[in-house]
Amino acid sequence: MTVQRNDFYYLLSVVALSGLAAYALGNSNSNIQLYGLAGLMGIALVLAVIVKPNLGANVLIIAIYSNVSANMSDMGYPGIIKPLVAVVFSAIMIRNYYAGQLPVDRRNTAFTETFLILYFLVLAASYLVASNKDRALTDVVDLGKDLVILYTILFSVRTWKTWKQAVWMLTIVTFVLCLLGVYQIITGTRTQEFFRFSTIGVTSVVDSDNGTTARIGGPVHDPNLWAQVIVAVTPFLIFRIIHEAQLKWKVVAAGMLVPLLIVLLDTYSRGGYLAFIVILILVIFVFEIKRINPVGAVLTFAFLILLIPFLPSNYVARFDSLSLLTSSSQEGSGIYEDSSLRQRSSVMQTALLMFVQNPLLGVGAGNFRNNYQKYNQILGLEARYGEVEAHSLYTQIAAETGLLGLIAFIGIMISLFIALSKAVRSIEHLQKLRHYLPWLSALQASLVGYLVAATFLHNVYIRYFWILVALSMTAIQLVDEQVKEADQILIGKTS
Repeated sequence: MTVQRNDFYYLLSVVALSGLAAYALGNSNSNIQLYGLAGLMGIALVLAVIVKPNLGANVLIIAIYSNVSANMSDMGYPGIIKPLVAVVFSAIMIRNYYAGQLPVDRRNTAFTETFLILYFLVLAASYLVASNKDRALTDVVDLGKDLVILYTILFSVRTWKTWKQAVWMLTIVTFVLCLLGVYQIITGTRTQEFFRFSTIGVTSVVDSDNGTTARIGGPVHDPNLWAQVIVAVTPFLIFRIIHEAQLKWKVVAAGMLVPLLIVLLDTYSRGGYLAFIVILILVIFVFEIKRINPVGAVLTFAFLILLIPFLPSNYVARFDSLSLLTSSSQEGSGIYEDSSLRQRSSVMQTALLMFVQNPLLGVGAGNFRNNYQKYNQILGLEARYGEVEAHSLYTQIAAETGLLGLIAFIGIMISLFIALSKAVRSIEHLQKLRHYLPWLSALQASLVGYLVAATFLHNVYIRYFWILVALSMTAIQLVDEQVKEADQILIGKTS
């Protein structure tokens, strides 16, 4: 057997891997064993990703959606996400050096990428005006890491088969974590949290329950944020239920959706409920209006609304509290009848004042919390002591990065939705590619669901959103490549 020139590097890696394994396992120092084995796993992952690039995307998706790095840190172990990102991205670059892995023509995602770079630059520039430089630097580094993850997925997922695998991977991880939540609900346990992968918080869901309601917080340890993640995953299963050709796969998708909805209900997240309702309206009256009878859909909605009074009292009270968003009271707004909504209103108004007084670059990335008391006192609103989160992605971006950051972020969203819509139009007339349409619609609904929920939540786990952006950009790229391929085949037949 002859050894090819390129094979030499793989053989050298195997020899090095074997030597390190022997040293790590034979050493009596537990730290050397731990970090040695971690290094071995890293080398093995690099080799695996070089051979099969989409494996890198799937590993990152599993790590992010399970929030395994933060959970390991909570238990006293070192976090893995940053070294994992470095390892996978390096492997993709090595793969590209030998096999040309990267997409060549990215014109359809050019505007989105431009706004992404602009958003990063604005965030970095806001460091200059931040009073807490450490927090600003942390936010800048985190966004840089998230963008590396985004491009790793874009560069490693190069076929529709591997793209679907990535979508199924995030769906399956969310499903498994929700199964843990269902177990907690059924057994009534408040102590079994499965190594922090399905946490439970005991808080108030209405002013009268005095903090006695258990809410599922998932791996992110916050019920509202976990509801946001779940809501963004549901469209992928809903569209599978509608469009799968085989009944057994429809049933599988429906079976996977049920635990997600049960846990979503048990997060008691009003923002999550509202975002899911918006998704259903989009699916029925925008994306699938030709396949679904609108009259039947309206009747189904009416039936579900009639079921609400028969739910347990805490669920009913939580749904009823949504009506306060549109009701009026003696104070001038229904939100003042609910302490949680009242506090969120105060926080959002404070964020807007920060934006007005610092319109260009805001108060600095990650600096809303340490500026809250200063600006809240100016407004004289409800007193809340200590540092407070922004409770809205959009007012947080405005407050921390000013008009420039807000323009960049909105530009990302608008350009991405325009590109997705263009991708849909480009394959609507191509019979061989029309089966991709439900996947594109699911992406659009997923992004909308996340962004609706983000109206009431800050950016603490925004990496889930960047994963959706990465999958959207990848889908746009794949559609463009397949449309060009179809056009070339058509030209060849006609010439």
